Amino acid sequence: MIAALLSGADMDRQRLIADTGLSRATVFRIVDDLMAESLALEGFRMLREGPGRQSTTVSFNHRSALVCGVDLGGTNCRVVVADALGRAVIRSRDTTPRGATADELAAWVAGKVTDLVSRHGDGVPLHTVTIGLPGVVTGDGRSVVASHNLGQIKGTGFIEKVSGLLGVETAVGNDSNLALRGELQYGSLPDRETAVLLAMGTGLGSAVSIDGQVLLGRTGLLGEFGRLPLPGREERLRDLLSGADLVAYARRQGVHVPTARALFADPEAYAPVLAEVHDALAHLVTVVALAYEPGTVVLTGGFSESFGTARLTAISDRVAEAVGVRSVVRRSDLGDSAGLLGSMATSLGRLYDSLGVSAEDAASVAVNRDLIVRRLAECPTAPTTPTAGPGGTGTTHTDDKAPHTRHDEQMAEG
Repeated sequence: MIAALLSGADMDRQRLIADTGLSRATVFRIVDDLMAESLALEGFRMLREGPGRQSTTVSFNHRSALVCGVDLGGTNCRVVVADALGRAVIRSRDTTPRGATADELAAWVAGKVTDLVSRHGDGVPLHTVTIGLPGVVTGDGRSVVASHNLGQIKGTGFIEKVSGLLGVETAVGNDSNLALRGELQYGSLPDRETAVLLAMGTGLGSAVSIDGQVLLGRTGLLGEFGRLPLPGREERLRDLLSGADLVAYARRQGVHVPTARALFADPEAYAPVLAEVHDALAHLVTVVALAYEPGTVVLTGGFSESFGTARLTAISDRVAEAVGVRSVVRRSDLGDSAGLLGSMATSLGRLYDSLGVSAEDAASVAVNRDLIVRRLAECPTAPTTPTAGPGGTGTTHTDDKAPHTRHDEQMAEG
């Protein structure tokens, strides 16, 4: 019954009877129970012709709980608090205090979430928090095996500390996996198509979904292609396809640029380095094409939007000619918001599970994807005020652009 209401639409009880296949008496009883538990709300009166009881619509109570998604990056930390239907209430973006210890960073993240909920949640209880981490996370979400950008989160200490401080159910996962979850839930990927996401931020991450499900390896090393060496070279794939490492590599070649995107801004001046980047991306797409035969390879994060459509089409053609697998290579629909939306979607899934809604039923809900993405883009941003964080200073940034647009260059490197 709850699953039938999760689209957020006002529904007539007669329609609920038709949609669920339950008897009239059962539907009316369940609706009364849901309203008694503040999970459903009475709506407007339905006008019917002829005899019989007049009916009112019913809707899911979006104020029954709040959920939170956190996208913790090596450069920036994004947070969104949303209602029980996934509609954003408040968001923030802060500079990650990279110099903080694991305990200090955990306290900083927990403090951000708690502050947003207490100041903007209007008294609605927080149910679940999901945190995307820039590192290798074990399949059970209990330990970080490695993190190229935030070494202090390695192990179990950070996860245990932040979970304890938040005081609510807290899920942790790899940021690339959660970004792909966001693309599947709110982007335009075909529901059952095999897809691969390549996240080129401060580091290089990847994720794969088969039949709509994101694959999770036991050790978390599934898809860590950035560790692979380039053919015949000492450099690894991440040295040319992640923001921080590409800048460092370019400087070793005598090319001094402040950001990876600066290389793409002047393709003629930096043609030799960019040719290496294009070759590295083609090699990576070749690897994932052979590993998974994806219909789509989605690029997100960092400087991914610097690759033009013509260039990505050429890479698709090159890979198809080399190994016989045709994968459409394109940029993300959701841009930097994919990870944040994926974290939020995971929190929503845990909320619905606690209400007895199966994952299969939740997946069948007709979610208004455009509305969710638009609400994230248009929802208020936490005030732009400096906030001191342990081990460093985290500055809150105003983030008033739509999910598919680019932010400043420093954010692009995160």
